[in-house]
Amino acid sequence: MADRPVHLVVTCANRKTRVVPDDLRLGSLHEQRPGQRFATWASRLSTFDADRVAAVDLYAGEHWQVARSLPATLPQTTKLWVCSAGYGLIAADTPVAPYAATFTAGEADSAGSSSAAMRDWWSRLNRWSGPDTHAPRSFTTLARRNPHAVVIAVLSEAYLRACADDLRQAADCLADREQLAIIGPPGRCPDVDDLIVPVTAALRPVVGGSLQALNVRAAAHLLTAAADDLSYANLRKLAEQATSTAPPDPSRRPIGQKLSDEALRDLIRRHLTNGPTTASSLLRQLRQSGQSCEQSRFRTLFADVAAQVRR
Repeated sequence: MADRPVHLVVTCANRKTRVVPDDLRLGSLHEQRPGQRFATWASRLSTFDADRVAAVDLYAGEHWQVARSLPATLPQTTKLWVCSAGYGLIAADTPVAPYAATFTAGEADSAGSSSAAMRDWWSRLNRWSGPDTHAPRSFTTLARRNPHAVVIAVLSEAYLRACADDLRQAADCLADREQLAIIGPPGRCPDVDDLIVPVTAALRPVVGGSLQALNVRAAAHLLTAAADDLSYANLRKLAEQATSTAPPDPSRRPIGQKLSDEALRDLIRRHLTNGPTTASSLLRQLRQSGQSCEQSRFRTLFADVAAQVRR
């Protein structure tokens, strides 16, 4: 695969270098039906009077600083793409307006309140013409247009879940499934788990940085180590070797008492009944009390309970 072009697709970042107008926050939409909600969102992104800036220059923070440097780690011809809950799949040099949208459940600007809703939103983004009518709008189209290229997706759990159907179809469009690798958390999405190059917190002492930037830092480490062999099998082997030989992480906090799903749902329901709150602030309170829950699991439960409370 040494002479094949490489397409790197990376999760976008919540932090922006430009002020986001209120109308370009996904949470500002009042439409309830998915089709109407998406149509309004697409219209706003297309017509709102705001200065456009290349996507690569819109995002900020540790995650994105590492992400934008990934193409430089490879000798092959490499193109950087963004997996965005606001715009869909876009090339990093595409001009876009400042916006706020996410596939993380329980946030004010979340694309949906369930896994099914997130996947539906990504599907609608795929069918929208977007800011560049000539560019691929999905992983599937990207693979279909470039069947001999290498496609490497570096995705957080929330974005992995939203794009799972699209990623599976993309793998089938490539000349060889070894050409597609997803660098991210293992065991979180059965539909694509056989395509995952596993990244866990155990790699943090190896790659450094914060947990928020773990996936992209792991990607930089693996791509550098892989040299000209970017096959799924080789990237997975390198990830497993790095994980098995990683030293302990002295910065990890002690593990707190774990709660069952039912106990967590009761806790979330009580807090929501007392007034508005967010998944982030409630999880922080939980951890400060000496109890523990994985962030993605808590956000999923929070979104499910919040949807029930709103009914």
